[in-house]
Amino acid sequence: MQRQGRSRSVSPSGSLRSLAPRPLGLAAAALALVLGAQRAEARVVEKIAAVVGEAVVLASEVEEKAAPMMGDVTRMPDPDKRAARAAALRHEVLDRLIDDELILQQAAELKLSISSEQIDASIEEIKKQNNIDDDQLREALKGQGMTMGSYRADLKRQLLRFRVLNVAVGSRVNISDDEVKAYYDRHMKDMANVQVRASHVFIAIPAGADATVVAEKQAQAQKILDRAKAGEDFAKLAREVSDDAATRAEGGDLGYFGKDMLPKAIEEMVFAMKPGDVRGPVRADRGFHVIKLVDRKTTDPKPLDEVKDDIRMQLRQKDMERQTKIYLAELRKKTLVDIRY
Repeated sequence: MQRQGRSRSVSPSGSLRSLAPRPLGLAAAALALVLGAQRAEARVVEKIAAVVGEAVVLASEVEEKAAPMMGDVTRMPDPDKRAARAAALRHEVLDRLIDDELILQQAAELKLSISSEQIDASIEEIKKQNNIDDDQLREALKGQGMTMGSYRADLKRQLLRFRVLNVAVGSRVNISDDEVKAYYDRHMKDMANVQVRASHVFIAIPAGADATVVAEKQAQAQKILDRAKAGEDFAKLAREVSDDAATRAEGGDLGYFGKDMLPKAIEEMVFAMKPGDVRGPVRADRGFHVIKLVDRKTTDPKPLDEVKDDIRMQLRQKDMERQTKIYLAELRKKTLVDIRY
């Protein structure tokens, strides 16, 4: 059990869309009450995985999120290792769901929300990026064991997370003109500017993991690398198994970036790759990365004034990632988190 300092916590709305309620007839109202009571009774007896402030994370939610990643676990021949790996996987999923709930509660405090129209726009953008239509999207989701409803719910959480972090963390990130100029002098002033676009699948290592768990994580990342090299669609793999919530919906796309934007171990590998190469797994910070290089472009040196906005944006993104980790740790300290699973 993990207990931390108590603070006021607001339970967010679980609604996925805003619909005007229809008037109910007496019989329909009575039926709704009966069904509502049945659902409430079923919910009471369901196992609670964690209490987060005034909200709960249900064991069924953990199992649902872990299910797509359990395939490799069930094929492990050693029953003890299989059980340990399954427990570690559930712990990682629960950890992410706790972070999501903390952010949802912050969204309620900050009075932030995501509309159905914003979710629609996000889905249209994802379809455009992947060059697919509605039927192809539904088929892809079906292959991942997801419905359109659960996919929209995931998108809503990701969009809300993005908004909360922009408001709560964005104010902490301030890239000075001196930092921009220092980056320019190191990488762009007297040499060609190399930018790469990459995608990744991230396999997280849980906090406090022992050598056995780390080795299992590395083996999991190696299997993903093997699948990608065998011809499986990299974006599909990222959407199915990546632990990076920030890029998972976009197929692991990291966008274009220059040097000094990634941990050194990853940067050295990426900038030595050719477009289409898939490499890894490489360990950095909290886990293992499998990387695909999508594109590389080289431009002649440009004056600082022409590139300073791009540099500032890249440096800001890097610092946002660092500040997000700090922010989530702060939320856990000020909110009651009781893990029961």
